[in-house]
Amino acid sequence: MGSENSALKSYTLQEPPFSLPAGLLVYPAVLQDGKLASVFVYKREKEDKVNKAAKHLKTLRHPCLLRFLSCTVDTSGVHLVTERVQPLGVALEALSAAELCAGIYDVLLALIFLHDRGNLTHNNVCLSSVFVSEDGHWKLGGMETVCKVSEATPEFLRSIQSLRDQASVPPEEKSAEFRTLSKTNGHARDAYSFGIMVENLLTILSEQVSADSLSGFQQTLRSMLLNPDPEGRPALCTLLSHDFFRNDFLEVVNFLKSLTLKSEEEKTEFFKFLLDRVSGLSEELIASRLVPLLLNQLVFAEPVAVKSFLPHLLGPKKGKQGEKRTGCLLSPALFQTRVIPVLLKLFEVHEEHVRMVLLSHIDAYAKYFTQEQLKKVILPQVLLGLRDTNDCIVAITLHSLAVLVSLLGPEVVVGGERTKIFKRTAPSFTKTADVSSKGEEASQPIQLSMNGVPPIRSASGDGTNSPSNSKKSGEEWPDWSEPEEPEENQMVSIQMWPVESCENPRPHFTNLKLEESWDNFEPTDPEASPGNGLGTARPSTAREQKQDPVVLPLDKEETKTLTVNPPLKADPTGSWNDLKQTKLPQERSLRAPSEFGLGEEYTIQVKRKPIQDPELDWFADMIPEIKPSEAFLILPELRTETRAPKEDISPTLQFSSKFAATEATEVRIVSS
Repeated sequence: MGSENSALKSYTLQEPPFSLPAGLLVYPAVLQDGKLASVFVYKREKEDKVNKAAKHLKTLRHPCLLRFLSCTVDTSGVHLVTERVQPLGVALEALSAAELCAGIYDVLLALIFLHDRGNLTHNNVCLSSVFVSEDGHWKLGGMETVCKVSEATPEFLRSIQSLRDQASVPPEEKSAEFRTLSKTNGHARDAYSFGIMVENLLTILSEQVSADSLSGFQQTLRSMLLNPDPEGRPALCTLLSHDFFRNDFLEVVNFLKSLTLKSEEEKTEFFKFLLDRVSGLSEELIASRLVPLLLNQLVFAEPVAVKSFLPHLLGPKKGKQGEKRTGCLLSPALFQTRVIPVLLKLFEVHEEHVRMVLLSHIDAYAKYFTQEQLKKVILPQVLLGLRDTNDCIVAITLHSLAVLVSLLGPEVVVGGERTKIFKRTAPSFTKTADVSSKGEEASQPIQLSMNGVPPIRSASGDGTNSPSNSKKSGEEWPDWSEPEEPEENQMVSIQMWPVESCENPRPHFTNLKLEESWDNFEPTDPEASPGNGLGTARPSTAREQKQDPVVLPLDKEETKTLTVNPPLKADPTGSWNDLKQTKLPQERSLRAPSEFGLGEEYTIQVKRKPIQDPELDWFADMIPEIKPSEAFLILPELRTETRAPKEDISPTLQFSSKFAATEATEVRIVSS
C-alpha cells in the first residue's frame, strides 16, 4: 500500500459520517482539487479485507460499480477513498418510483457483469452494500466479500460471516451438507440475495407502480430467484427483458448509454419522439439523470436531436409557478442548478458542432449565468469564434455578442472608448390642407417644416387683391420645383372668379413676370395700367362678381413647372409656341410699363432657384390647356396680325390674345 500512502493528506473529511453494519463509517470528503469524494474508514484489524476490496475496485471498472480513487492507512484505521456516494438506506426515502426501478436495474447490471465477465460472486448483496452517486445512479460496493466462484467454499463464507447480512444468506448454506457450488450455479447465491433485497424494495413501490406490473414481478422473484433449490434459480440476465423494467425512463437511459452502437434510423426515430417520452417524467429525474446524458458531444452531433429536442432542454420554463408556456422541461431553479454547470463545461469544448448548438440558443440561457461566469468563462470562449476560419462560427458569434452586450454592457463586450456617431433626427413634412367644394372655400395652410427647411412663402407680399382671401396675405404654396413623392389620388382644385372686361384689348400680353414654378400664382402689381390690353382690374368689382369656384381634377402626371424662355425674335403668329423657344436669364424679372400692364389676376411671378434641375421640366414642350367646366369661360382665337416693336421685346414678352376676354377669369390651382 505504499503508493496509496502518498494520498494521505489529499482529502479533507467532513462531518457527520454515515454508519454502516460491522462498524463501518462513511465520511463525505473533499479532495485537494475541489472534487467531492467519500472515505470508507475500516478498523485496523480488517486491513487485509480492505486491501482485497481495493484490489477488486481497481481492476473492475463498470458504471454500476463503486469507483475507486485511493486507499490509505491512518492511525484511526484504513481509509478507502471512492467517488462521492451515500448509502441507499439514507437516500431511499427521497427516491421516486422511476428512480427505484432504475436503481434496481443498475444493481442487476453490476451483478451480471461480475458473474459473466469476471466469473466472480459478490456474496453480500443487500441494502448496505448499495450506494447512490451524485448523478442518481446506484453503485454496488462492499467488495471486501467478493471472490471467484471456485473460491466460495464453506470455509471462506464462514470467514466473512461478520460482514454479511444474515437475512440475505441463502437456505442451502445453513444446511450441514452444504458444499461449494458448481460453476454453472455460481450465480445462485447472489440471485437469492438480490431477490430478498428487491422484494423489500417493492413494498415501497406498491403505492407508485401499477398493481399488474408489480404483482407480475413479485411472482417472478418468488418462483425463480427465491427458489430453495439453487439449481432452480436462473441467471440474472433473464430478468433484463421483464416488463417491470420496460418504462420510458429506463428505455431512454439505456438508449443514451449505448448511443454509439445504434444505427442512424434508430437514432432518428428515438430523438424524434424523445420529447413526448420524457415529458411525463419528473423535473428532478430529468435534471439529475437525463441532463448529463443528453448534453454532450454525441447528442449535439445528431441533427434530429438538435432540431427536435435540444431547444426544449437548453432553456427554462417561462411561466408562473412552473407553467409550461414554451415547451421547456425544467423550471428556472432546476435549470440553473443542473444545466448551467454542464453548459459551462461544454463551452470549453472546441468542437464546431458543439459551439454552433450552444450559441444558437444562448439568448435562452445566458441570463442564468452569474456575472463572474459570463466575464471569466463565457465571454472569452465566445470571442474565440471571431478568429475562426468557419464563416458560420463567426456569424453566430456576432449574434451571441449582441446578447452578451445586454447582460454585461457594451464597455465589457466591445471595450475601448465610444463616441457619438449617429444623431437622432425626426423628419417632418409641409402640407397645405385645402377643402374646396362648390360655393365654399376653406384653404388653411399647415405650417410644418420639411426636414428643417422652412415653408415657402408667397412672393406677392400681401394678398389684398386676391379674391380668395381679402383679409389674409397671399396663400403659401409648396415649391413644386422641389422633388416630391407621388401622392395617390391627388386632386387639384381650380377656382375662377370673373373680373371686369377689358375695354381696349391688345393682341399680346406684354406685362409678364416670369417664374420657374406655378406655385405663386397671385397678383403682385396692384396698380396695373388699363393699357395692357385687358383693362383695369378692380378688386372690389372682382369680389362683387365672385362666383362659385370651379373644381377640376388634375392628373398627377401633369406638369407642375412652367419654364418660359425669352424669344430672340418675335414670331408673327404670336402663338403659344413662341414661349417654348424663348429663353431668359434666370435672374431677370420683367415688369411691364403701366401702358402694357396686365391684370394682377394673371400675373405670373418668377422666383429664381440657385440650381435648376432640368430633369424636373418634364412637360416644358407641351401646351397647357385648361378646360373649364363652366360654359361662360370662352377665350377668343389667337390673333396674329399685330407684332410688337423689337425694342419692347427685351423688357416684356408678347402673349397672344388668347388670354384677353371680355370676362376675365382668375385661375387658382390648389393642391390637396
